[in-house]
Amino acid sequence: MAKQIESFRYVTENIQEGDIFPSFAKLFQAVTGRKPPTGKRNLDIVKANLSRYLEYRKQCEVEKSCTKKNAVIVTSIYNPPLPKECDGRGKRGIYADDIRPLLVSLKTFEGKYSTLANQIGLFSRYFDEWKKKNPELIKRLEQQGNEMDYNLWKRNEFMAAGEREYCSIVSEKLKDILKSNLKALDREKAIRLEAHYKIIPDTSITMEDYRTRPISRAEEMEEWEKHYKAIEQEASQENSVLRVELAEHLILGIDKKYPLDYQLHLANDKPIICFPEQREAIENYQLYVRQCVLKEYRRLNKLPVAEGEGLITRSGLFFQNPRLVKAYNEIDDKLRPLLFGDIKFWQEIQYAVIDLGKAEKYLKGFDQKQAAERLSQKVLEYMDRQMEKHIVEAGAEDYKDIPGAFGRVPDGVLKRYRSAVKLHGKLKELYEMNDKEVSNDTDISIGQKLNAVSG
Repeated sequence: MAKQIESFRYVTENIQEGDIFPSFAKLFQAVTGRKPPTGKRNLDIVKANLSRYLEYRKQCEVEKSCTKKNAVIVTSIYNPPLPKECDGRGKRGIYADDIRPLLVSLKTFEGKYSTLANQIGLFSRYFDEWKKKNPELIKRLEQQGNEMDYNLWKRNEFMAAGEREYCSIVSEKLKDILKSNLKALDREKAIRLEAHYKIIPDTSITMEDYRTRPISRAEEMEEWEKHYKAIEQEASQENSVLRVELAEHLILGIDKKYPLDYQLHLANDKPIICFPEQREAIENYQLYVRQCVLKEYRRLNKLPVAEGEGLITRSGLFFQNPRLVKAYNEIDDKLRPLLFGDIKFWQEIQYAVIDLGKAEKYLKGFDQKQAAERLSQKVLEYMDRQMEKHIVEAGAEDYKDIPGAFGRVPDGVLKRYRSAVKLHGKLKELYEMNDKEVSNDTDISIGQKLNAVSG
């Protein structure tokens, strides 16, 4: 059956957005020419594969007048298809041969994926070049304390559209490579991998003279009630996945299950590891934000049903789309303070080599610098293809980054964006991958310079 599933060919040339089919089986047959397989596991696999090529919804979720409960409607078509959710699976692969020795060479690590990428030397030439040309970045890194924590691919609103899209693709690609290969090493029992969330609670008040003081019990209760009501309102929407009994654990970053004084002592303006209930609350909140994004993205009148919707339930698939990522950040920036206060949380990973024998097999004949540079080049080869194939959903201001364009432009490939071509050319020049020289005016962008200041 596995070979049969792999042999399905997904062809969307004759499918258009808005096409309606009596059932999922009929849609699948129209795309592949074959009936879908039986069994939940096999169906999940082909549905995941199909979601790389198109999006579909129950017609009744989109059109209130619909009376056929099994009918589905095509809402988006991806051309080219989205990349697979994981890379480098198996003991050998395009990325695995270089990334796994790099990962086990650290022996232990704790932090964000962006920090891990820096620590194993991915795009270190670019980082070094950036520091040479940007004195503000040097100052920022000195204040930060550990330059490895700097996110080289962080996007901001000051970047040109193409550069922002390019950085988003590279960032998610690196995370996918690291994540999938860490999981593979964990399954192999070469390392022990864990993940946890860290949080900075909103436990202080800024006074008129800009000094801060700890929040009082009365103020804490007042703020808690205000945020709880906002959570109830969001959770009351039709199809909402936000769960009040979970979300309340995140209000002000203070889990009421534990004594406030204890948490204030733990926080002390420094991040602390989330309690189990808070971790579950964060993941439920993130699911809800993705649900809100899909509502806006598809211009729906109500929140879409989350069950069976890959772009909501599968975060890896969702974050491969830079436009969805941008919308996610915008909604998160509005919702998070409304529901929880001025809190910050993020996920970190932690791993340690537990089988030195297995690690040594990866490290035999290993050269750290060569492996890191080779992997950086492979990512740039991947970006060669993305420049040609990745379709950018054009925004209202995108014309400013497209030579000769004026006014609202249609969606198009990444290579038409001036800033993306410029950044890609600079990276290929640094890694000696260009057939011809790139002009010396490929300098650091305005957006990148502001990144250096803002971190």
